[in-house]
Amino acid sequence: MLSLTRRSAVAGLATALALPSSMALGQSTRPTAREVFRQIRLASGQPWDPNPTDDRIIYGDRNAEITGIATCFFASLDVLRQAKAAGLNYIIPHEASFYERYDDFAESVLPETDPVLTAKKRFLDENGMVIQRMHGHAHSRPGDAIMTGLLERLDWTRYRDTERPGVLVTLPSASALEVGRHIKQACGRRTLRMFGNPDQVISKISITAGMPGENVQIAQFGVEGVDAVLLGEVREPEVLGYAQDLASSKPVVVFLAGHTAEDFGMRNIAEWLGGVFPGMPCQWFATTDPYTNPD
Repeated sequence: MLSLTRRSAVAGLATALALPSSMALGQSTRPTAREVFRQIRLASGQPWDPNPTDDRIIYGDRNAEITGIATCFFASLDVLRQAKAAGLNYIIPHEASFYERYDDFAESVLPETDPVLTAKKRFLDENGMVIQRMHGHAHSRPGDAIMTGLLERLDWTRYRDTERPGVLVTLPSASALEVGRHIKQACGRRTLRMFGNPDQVISKISITAGMPGENVQIAQFGVEGVDAVLLGEVREPEVLGYAQDLASSKPVVVFLAGHTAEDFGMRNIAEWLGGVFPGMPCQWFATTDPYTNPD
């Protein structure tokens, strides 16, 4: 487990003092989902947009008593079952849970009677679960919890260039194939797509995770000295199309780790919440790589 920072410990202490007296004293009364969400907002130290955004209670009874917190990349039924088995009913995913970008049921293409949607809602209802998404505020935590988690997973934190904007690492020189194999193994990927010459020697890598947009990703190729980029999810005609045309004039390597490479940062969120809610179980549940390579 990663050690809590001094900032996190202080935030946890301040939050504990603000908890309902019964909880602060360790009595049996559990906080409600409403109270847990309130304490998360306070402990974040960030402005929290009161309008409907990504980072809100998406689903569940706000008066439900909370037994523990589970963080994850996506609140899949598999993760929900694991959280139930661990006795945790406050679920904090990074991404949407109900197949619409903002978890907006009114905007969803799915009818309310969709069997997958109704099965998930039924599981949540039957187990008294609450979902509170944490997207923007995970990224805006000091150092960006999501990117920090990815770099820690890759064991590249010590290679990060903190003097330049963006996320840039300068590794010991190695072939693209060797670096790609490291990314795949370290992130527990069953698949990893790579564009470029596997024998190309690379060192300086520009990194983004998730889907920051094609303009941001294309700009990574222009960072001075960069000979490879590591991306999450891309719009292929734009981003890979640019890479293909760029490759006609200079060597370039692209690693596509997929959007779920953001998953590892949610471990950091679980550890931070462990300091915010001392005595309450807080656990990260990893997302299994959903892809395989056909033989």
